[in-house]
Amino acid sequence: MELQTTSPQVSLMGLVDAAVCPPKGVPLLERAGVPFRSVFTGLPEEELGPASLFLAPVSDIEADWIVELDRLDLQSPCLSLIWSRVDMDALVTHLQAFLFADIGDNMTAMVRYFDPRNTGAVFDIWGEQVRGMFMSPIEQWMYRGRHKEWQPIHNDLTASARICRSVMIRLEQTDIDVLTAHTEPDEILAVLIESGVVDGARPYLDRFEDFIPRYLRAVQWGISEPGDRLVFCQHTYLYGKDFDQHRFVNDLLVRGQQSGESFGAAITRVPVGVWEEIERMGGRDAGIAPQSTTL
Repeated sequence: MELQTTSPQVSLMGLVDAAVCPPKGVPLLERAGVPFRSVFTGLPEEELGPASLFLAPVSDIEADWIVELDRLDLQSPCLSLIWSRVDMDALVTHLQAFLFADIGDNMTAMVRYFDPRNTGAVFDIWGEQVRGMFMSPIEQWMYRGRHKEWQPIHNDLTASARICRSVMIRLEQTDIDVLTAHTEPDEILAVLIESGVVDGARPYLDRFEDFIPRYLRAVQWGISEPGDRLVFCQHTYLYGKDFDQHRFVNDLLVRGQQSGESFGAAITRVPVGVWEEIERMGGRDAGIAPQSTTL
């Protein structure tokens, strides 16, 4: 792992979302022999135990345990790197203050800014003021998530580090909708992996980049419900990315756009013979819908 260095006045720390890899995260930190703290300490979420969120100091970026975490992060995003201007206990306190947000109706929800797949989206939703408060004791935050390379978030302010112990963040419905739209592809992909439709052994980015065009095809068809999008994506793996271009399936989707019928209900009317034809032709030759009736 090659990273740019920062000023000597800061300490490098690793933030590990062990919920992604509970059998490996804590044992790896314990074998490393470094002190680590749970960011969930004192919260009900502390009951998650080895599946909690942990902060640990990093003195050697080439240490075996960091190299292993880097590998795990490529498989399932779980690692963020933080150049902190304060000690570990103070940073834990600060990170805790931003874990939850008011989402209305006297309800709060955890904001998973520490999930590398979500970090950029959460920072955008927070806006400049909250982002500035969050980054106050942090010189630089780096994550990878849906990117091939590490993504840096810099703090260019020169004011002294301020530790927040309690922050009231309110998310409007539009904010919630944006975050939901951002996280939904990963949630659907996770279901497909769990059901054995998608090979979970492939690196995360390979899986995601192969999946996202299928998901966007469902969105382009006007399929709005997550369950229906899941069924559509599942069929792209079972019958090919272009299964929807077969005349029969294409007609169903066009009529569904007009009638509002769910994809899950419509697809049940596809005869067995059509599926057999799609499998034989691979959705590329006979049975492909004319271009004029596609998306």
